[in-house]
Amino acid sequence: MLRRFSFLLFAALPLVPLKAGPREARAVPLLQQSPDDPGRKDMVKVQILLDRAYFRPGKIDGLGGEFTQKAADRYCTAYNIPPGTHLDVSGIAEPYREYTVADVDLAWVGPTASQPPEQAKLKRMPYADSWEALAEKFHTDLDFIQELNPTVKEAPVVGTVLRVPDVEPFDMQAVADLEKQRRSGAKARKAAAASPSPSASPAEAASTPAYEPKRRLVLLREPRLIELYEDEKLVGCFPCTPGSTEQPVPNGNFKILSNTLMPSFRWDKSVLETGKRSYTAYDISPFSIIPVGIVWLAINIPSRGIHGTPSPDQIGRNQSHGCIRTANWDAWVLAQRIKGGTPLEVR
Repeated sequence: MLRRFSFLLFAALPLVPLKAGPREARAVPLLQQSPDDPGRKDMVKVQILLDRAYFRPGKIDGLGGEFTQKAADRYCTAYNIPPGTHLDVSGIAEPYREYTVADVDLAWVGPTASQPPEQAKLKRMPYADSWEALAEKFHTDLDFIQELNPTVKEAPVVGTVLRVPDVEPFDMQAVADLEKQRRSGAKARKAAAASPSPSASPAEAASTPAYEPKRRLVLLREPRLIELYEDEKLVGCFPCTPGSTEQPVPNGNFKILSNTLMPSFRWDKSVLETGKRSYTAYDISPFSIIPVGIVWLAINIPSRGIHGTPSPDQIGRNQSHGCIRTANWDAWVLAQRIKGGTPLEVR
């Protein structure tokens, strides 16, 4: 059941400090408001503004809450806006748009299982139905996407027209394509290293590689956020579940060791409970619904990493088995930007 409260008030004002100074936000319950209620639509617009800017508010639902507030605070910090300033959402005329369900959406739906022994028998771990796939695609949950489409009683099929939040869609096919591209590139580099190659031409030698900013991550354990910095500028934040009471992510300075898309997952009860490997485990085939989601960013702490999740609505509200868990749509942003060697500070 959805139980959230709005902690922000917004107006169609320029994205600069208000002349009267920032006003203190007050909590406004939105539980009984429909998706088309003006107040809830305004909150959806704010969440979309933050989502597009990579200051992620958690799931889009128009109900606000702590992660929306934390994202707004950091957005204001990044753009030198006094905290509490009303954010300008006038550039978002409508927070919802129409989307026609396509073949590619249903390609990621199929038979699934809930327990590791049965999961290990499957060649892949897909979405259970199209509602689940489409909710994740548009950074929301089953409750809200079904609220937006009350006349659609069955799981959407190809050709069904839905109303969805107007965010950049999370595209599972793009994840699969990039993973394939990485594998092809690795094979090509290996082949090139194994055979002699002619010297580079003067033009090739003189070419300048594209500039890439220096990136680092900061995990804030108590606020349950991952901050992304580029050239020391805060450029994004992502809600997360940072370990557990029994297996907390330790404070300190670490680094990302590797970036693996579409990882397989070795389910080992001993690792999950104690952090130590055992000889009894199940190998689960790669796909977005496995416990580590669409990416595994390994950390130089044994059996620890940053990864996605099949339960994005639980981010920051439950505990993990020692790893740092994010929504797949947020993990995808990090997967495209973070390399082995990227610093990670845990506070």
